[in-house]
Amino acid sequence: MTIKILAILFLILLFFLLSKSADLIVLNLRKTGEKLKIKIFILGIILGVMTSAPEMVIGINSALVGVSEMSFGNLIGGVIVMFALILGFSSVLNRKIKTEKNSWPFLLTLITLFIPLILAFKGGLNELDGAILILSYAAMIYVLYNKNKSLDIPKIEIVNVKEITRHIFFILIGIVLLIIISDLIVKTTLFVLEGYNISPFIVGLLLYSIGTNLPELIIAIRSFKRNVEELSFSNLIGSSLGNILMLGVLSFISPIKIEIDISYFFLMLSTISLFILLYIFYRTNQLLSRKEGYALILVYLIFISGQIIIQLSS
Repeated sequence: MTIKILAILFLILLFFLLSKSADLIVLNLRKTGEKLKIKIFILGIILGVMTSAPEMVIGINSALVGVSEMSFGNLIGGVIVMFALILGFSSVLNRKIKTEKNSWPFLLTLITLFIPLILAFKGGLNELDGAILILSYAAMIYVLYNKNKSLDIPKIEIVNVKEITRHIFFILIGIVLLIIISDLIVKTTLFVLEGYNISPFIVGLLLYSIGTNLPELIIAIRSFKRNVEELSFSNLIGSSLGNILMLGVLSFISPIKIEIDISYFFLMLSTISLFILLYIFYRTNQLLSRKEGYALILVYLIFISGQIIIQLSS
C-alpha cells in the first residue's frame, strides 16, 4: 500500500512536469510566431496541435502497452474538460468572454467534435474512421481559414536567427520531455490500478483528460491574474480540434476498441447536452457571462459524478 501511495504522488509530479513541458513548447512557439510575424489564425492552429501533444504521446504509449481505449477516453474527455471546466472557469474568473455574431463556424466545430463518438458507436475506431477524422479536421481548418483569410498578413521583418534557433531548440526539448514523461505516466497508472476493476477508458476519460489539459487551465488562471476581460475561443477550439486530429492519427495507425456500455451512453448524453448549451450561450448576447460559466462547470461536475456512480455500481 505504501508503494502505491508513493506511485500516486509520483504520478501527480509527472502530470505537473507534463504541463511544464507543454508550457515550454507553447511559450517558445508563441515567441517564434511573434518574431516571425505569423498570422494569429495560423499560430492558433499550431498552438492547438501542440497543446494536444501530451494526448498524442500518451495515446501512442497506451497503444504500445495494449490499452488504446485509454487514449480515446483521454482525447474525448479532454474536449469536455476544455469546453465545460476550463471555459466555464474562464467565464467565471473573467466575468465575460465575447463571442462572434456569426455562429455557424462554431456550430460546425461542435459537429466535428461529436463525429468520433458516432463513429466509435460500433465498438471502436478503425483505419477508415481515422481517415474520416483527419479529413474532418482538414475540412474544419479550411472553413476557419476562409473565415479568417481577409485578415492582413504582416510582412516578415529582419529577425535574430540565434534567438529563433534557441526557441526551436526549446520546442524540441519540450517534445522529448513529453514523450519520456507520458511513457512514465502510462506505466505508473497501470501499476496503481493493478488489482482494481477500473477500465482504461474511464482512466483516460476522468483522470488523463484533466492532467493533459493543465496548460489550458493555467492559461485561464493567468488571464485572471492579468485582469484580462475576455478570453478568445481560438485557443480552446484549436486544442479541441487538435484532439480530433490526434485521435484520427492514432486510430489510423492502430485500431481502437471501445466497450459500448452505460458509461459510453452517459458520455454521449453529456456531450450532446454540453454542446447544445454551449451553442445557446454562444448566440446569447454575443458573450459568455459568469452565470453561464457556472452552468458549464455544473455540467462538468454532473458528468464526473455520473461516471463515478456508474463505475461504483458496476
